[in-house]
Amino acid sequence: MMHHAELLAKLQTTEANYDALVKLVRTPLTATYHTALKPDTHPVVHALYPSTCYAYELLQAGGKDYVQRAADILEAVVACQDQDPTRATYGIWPYFYEEPLDKMDRPDWNMADFHGKKLLLIAKHYAPLLPQSLVARLWDAVYHACQAIVIRNVGPHYTNIAIMGALVTLLGGELLENEELRGYGIRRLQTFYAYTADIGTFSEYNSPCYTPIAIEELHDIYTQSESAEAVAVAERLLDLAWHMVARHYHPATGAWGGPHSRTYGTMLRPSEKAFLANALKDDPAGIRCPEKYRYLFSSPEERYFTEPTLQEKETGYQNYATTYQNGKLTLGSYSMGSMWNQRRNLLGYVAAGEGKTVSVQLQFLKDGKDFCSAIFSGVQFRQQVLFSFNLATDNGAWHQDLDIINGLFRAKDLRVRLLLGGDAAGLDVPVAQDGMRLEAKVGDTALQVEAVLDSASYGPLFVQVERAANGMCLDYVIASGGERDFDFHTLEKAVWVFVFSLGEEKALPAVRLETKGMWVTATVETDDGPMAITVPQVPRKTGELYRENQIQLPKGLE
Repeated sequence: MMHHAELLAKLQTTEANYDALVKLVRTPLTATYHTALKPDTHPVVHALYPSTCYAYELLQAGGKDYVQRAADILEAVVACQDQDPTRATYGIWPYFYEEPLDKMDRPDWNMADFHGKKLLLIAKHYAPLLPQSLVARLWDAVYHACQAIVIRNVGPHYTNIAIMGALVTLLGGELLENEELRGYGIRRLQTFYAYTADIGTFSEYNSPCYTPIAIEELHDIYTQSESAEAVAVAERLLDLAWHMVARHYHPATGAWGGPHSRTYGTMLRPSEKAFLANALKDDPAGIRCPEKYRYLFSSPEERYFTEPTLQEKETGYQNYATTYQNGKLTLGSYSMGSMWNQRRNLLGYVAAGEGKTVSVQLQFLKDGKDFCSAIFSGVQFRQQVLFSFNLATDNGAWHQDLDIINGLFRAKDLRVRLLLGGDAAGLDVPVAQDGMRLEAKVGDTALQVEAVLDSASYGPLFVQVERAANGMCLDYVIASGGERDFDFHTLEKAVWVFVFSLGEEKALPAVRLETKGMWVTATVETDDGPMAITVPQVPRKTGELYRENQIQLPKGLE
């Protein structure tokens, strides 16, 4: 919960974008998923969910004028919900007033959860301030949102929506005195807990953008549900969530260490920084990090751990997350993953001196954009990572569902990039090249990377190092030039293997390569035994790569 001064400041900012005629908030069009609108034809739109949030904040602030404006907004928002049970979009909202549900590029069912939560909290806490006719419509809207959530019935692997849907149906059922909805919400929360406890962590793992949402939803269940059972489950899940957050936080850089299942930016956004800062305050009315984990937000202790992130009996494969931290840097990696723009499969942060932080993000780019059809496999020993890329024949370009290309596309450029971001743009970062090996100095911290296997039908890799507006680019170029056709189905070979280290003065470790049929194994000897990856040399389907690419973890990992 925001303090009153913060709330008033936010309201003043939003007020400048309020359209009194439409009774909704105007925002620039930045969404790229689900909407068919384009910024060149609709640079500014009336956004429904930000308007719902604005109405909630107006009611929190109170006062006759604010309440009247909130009521006007809520009338407009509720009118945009699909309340026809016979339609496929029943119970959800479009993103924008300008774009009805049937005009969208795949409507977003999550809108039932997001709007449903805010509307039920408004109905629960502020109904006496609003006209009775509007309150009745809010109750109806909450009911329809709950029905949409039940119909969709998201599984427990979809962490924040699994939790949010449980909250909306549980608290909505309590508000509406609907035992069927209340019971569904409790069962959904119990199912999510059992699933998560079986893994030991959230499957939507370590997400700077979505873990705070999950914590907020769990906090609302913990503080507002009438069910003692739901409160107890929420308390256990909050403990698990905060443990995940706290031990990934890196005090020296102020970074939320990787790897990240999903994020909208490599550096923390202001809202994410504010969430962490507020949770570390002694505010009994707000969301608070448990006392037992608070020391992790300031301790320079060395941390090194790995953990599974999937329920293997469900997926048929496992994905491990490894994190290493010391007083200067944090480095995290997954054992597998698509290289889409919301994922961080290999991610580091370095304290570069004078309060500067440099991020180290691995990317695979098609024409300068993160490329979903590149599949990462890796294994980490402390400050070293051995990793590879395969190509998928059934995936997308910029999104694995909304932009399917199935290994057939036209492009000018494919490349692997280590992007040194954050404060790197304003720092001197010397880079030395020796063949396929690059070494950079980030402050007094060494970064090394080498391509040790380049087995591809596109010809040999070449190295390109250049400054960009967002930092320093250390690139291994696969193909570049004029636009051409790419067909992954016809490639005889396409696999690249790299070895990487961060914060080590000694040379990169030797990599032993062995080929057996279409498979290649890369092995590095470590102080805790060998670490290795085994991957095919030819493109395959995404599921095949996830199930059949193999890793060998060092023995010393948990």
